[in-house]
Amino acid sequence: MQPFASTRRRPPKVLLAAAAVVLVPAAAAAADPPPAVAVDLGSVKIELVLVKAGRFRQGSPPQEAGRGDDEALRDVTLSRDVYMGKYPVTVGQFARFVEETGYRTEAEVGASGGFGFDGKGLSQRKEFTWRTPGFPQTDQHPVTLVTFKDAGEFTRWLTQRTGRAFDLPTEAQWEHAYRAGTQTRFYAGDADSAAALLGWFKGNAGSGTRPVGQKQPNAFGLHDMGGNVYEWCRDFYGPYAPGPAVDPEQTSAPAGDKPRRVLRGGSWLKDAKHLRAAARYRNDPGSRNADNGFRVVAALEASAPSAAAPAPGAPGPTGATRPATSSFWSTVSAGTIAALVGGGLFVGSVVVGLVGALASRGARRKVGGARRKLVAGAPPGVTFRPQGDGFWLKAPPHLYGATLHYRCFVNGVMRRGSVPIERSRRGQFVYTGGAPSSVEMEQLGSAAWAAAPGAGRGAAAPVAASRGRRSGRGGGGGGGHRARNRISSAPDVDVVAPFRGYPSAY
Repeated sequence: MQPFASTRRRPPKVLLAAAAVVLVPAAAAAADPPPAVAVDLGSVKIELVLVKAGRFRQGSPPQEAGRGDDEALRDVTLSRDVYMGKYPVTVGQFARFVEETGYRTEAEVGASGGFGFDGKGLSQRKEFTWRTPGFPQTDQHPVTLVTFKDAGEFTRWLTQRTGRAFDLPTEAQWEHAYRAGTQTRFYAGDADSAAALLGWFKGNAGSGTRPVGQKQPNAFGLHDMGGNVYEWCRDFYGPYAPGPAVDPEQTSAPAGDKPRRVLRGGSWLKDAKHLRAAARYRNDPGSRNADNGFRVVAALEASAPSAAAPAPGAPGPTGATRPATSSFWSTVSAGTIAALVGGGLFVGSVVVGLVGALASRGARRKVGGARRKLVAGAPPGVTFRPQGDGFWLKAPPHLYGATLHYRCFVNGVMRRGSVPIERSRRGQFVYTGGAPSSVEMEQLGSAAWAAAPGAGRGAAAPVAASRGRRSGRGGGGGGGHRARNRISSAPDVDVVAPFRGYPSAY
């Protein structure tokens, strides 16, 4: 669902004419919108705060403490006012959505669960979902363990239920709202101590989230913009385009990079520097972690809601791209958008569902004949076994702790990822978002292979390590060893260039 997005094609003249008729009175009514509104969802409400259009300086200066190298400065103009959630979406609000629609999150549908808190850090278990993140929560805590798609389905439900167009914020909208006219490291100041005034992070949160609204709000009246949970944004992660920008949104992944969505704000699990206004983060859109949540933005106007808000459809491919934004959004009423979502997308989802079902069926057939495979010349003892929505990885003890970079094909689409090899006699399950028809190793980030038993005659030695630069926003180092041969769960797949993206976020 994408109420803020439309295609770049010029809308039909008839539709534009109709929109103009609708917007004449609407524009007058929206001339002086109230500074805050509350959306009643029955047993709970969502409070929204007005964020006015304007110009701001995105990114951080080179001398800023804790700065990342992806925070290039640029002037950004946002051309329209929006409402933004006063708080991150809470457990109680998400529970209302689930109660009304019967929706199941990707962590609940998948065979492997999500990444919850095990007392020491995040680990993946079947029982970890938004209901049970590994620490106690009430209805006033921010919801966690939700994927990019889960967040999108929530905003789709809000649009259909209320008649007001809801979505996730763009990265520029989010930073503009966070700064609220400031240009300091944190909206509460430049000093490290300012982080404790505005949010919960590793140094003060303890082992989990805290109820929303307990820290100092910014000048717009927004709480928890820094800390507590990371918040999904609409943009794909990538470098900022140079020069000034108007309503920017990264609508596709940069060429050659793994498609990931932006997360902003820092979390209870991260250091204070991640709570800075310019700090950027990113993760696979299918990630379900106990410090990832979201916040909504909404259109100023609302029309009559849909007669009934249908339950969201079956989960589709994670990280499906959104069409690029355009000025057409600002000329169509929220009711028109809701009608389009309720009608056109339903037909599209049926077609996509049928195609996906056929592709998954073919993938399962292929996986059945590729249960376990070793390729000559690969590290001895490493096996892949595709199953359900991912694959089982098993490796000998001398490879524990190494980072495995892999690629797989899910419904005919290639996906890349990396995972640290865990100490496990049974093996570890790696989630891929669907049934993989093949899994291949592209790179092994460890020197252990070279010294491993059996790595001499009959086993290809790794290429010399390329140390590279270590990313401060991920786990694992930038260096590693590339395999001359591949491990694969399916034969006859061409070798591709090694994965050169950032390491996994966790």
